[in-house]
Amino acid sequence: MRLIASTALALLLAGCISVDNDDDVTNELGNEVSRETLTLNGFWDGQFDQTGDLRVLIYQGTVYALDATQGYYGTISLDETTQIAVMELTSYLITASDETALHYLADGTTQSYVMEGLAYSTTTSTDTLVGDYENDTSAGNFLLSDDGTWDNNASVAQVVGQWSAGDYSLYIESLAGTASLRAITSATGGCTFDGYITPVDSDFNLYSVSITERKNCDDYNAKDVNGYATLTTDGELEFFIRGSELVYYMIFSAVAADDETDA
Repeated sequence: MRLIASTALALLLAGCISVDNDDDVTNELGNEVSRETLTLNGFWDGQFDQTGDLRVLIYQGTVYALDATQGYYGTISLDETTQIAVMELTSYLITASDETALHYLADGTTQSYVMEGLAYSTTTSTDTLVGDYENDTSAGNFLLSDDGTWDNNASVAQVVGQWSAGDYSLYIESLAGTASLRAITSATGGCTFDGYITPVDSDFNLYSVSITERKNCDDYNAKDVNGYATLTTDGELEFFIRGSELVYYMIFSAVAADDETDA
């Protein structure tokens, strides 16, 4: 029902706000984003060709996604008059993964994807995107469902603490409005990364993430990469990180207070 309500609100606002002030939001590529497209903000679960798992973040016209073989990055736009959403994505083949930690690096062979689907609301509160896709070598269909977490509140307090994923331990400490993070691993080589995590808006389940430096890691090392994080329906901390020609996905589980250890 969120799409219906948000579209109605957009129509109401259109009668009060001039067209000149309509396009003041841009996606990460610098393209203007309509208010209709903003109704798609959220986290989506689905499939290509009714098989596998596809995880998607849509925020202000920008798309991050991951499935079993590829990471995806690109843009989305929604036409209010037809309720047709168009995604233009670049996929990157997953080249390194930690199946225990559920960390995936996608920076390999690229393909161009165009996904065109109908946005509609079901009889429940879950919104749906359904349609077809084409890439450089094939075509098929897709189905995505909003996971319902977007309207959950965000706060530093919800992410502060110790988190774990396989050999990784992630520590997050409050810094008055934002939080500092540092991860270490017990695996050979001593992979570490540090940075900051900050709620984008306390009304929505989205955090801005900046990784200051990632070093001594087998998959990739970099400075000054950015992305987003969320708390999933299972209470896990999920990251979508974007670098130059790569998408990096991480997910961590909270460590109970009794199990926390000093860094």
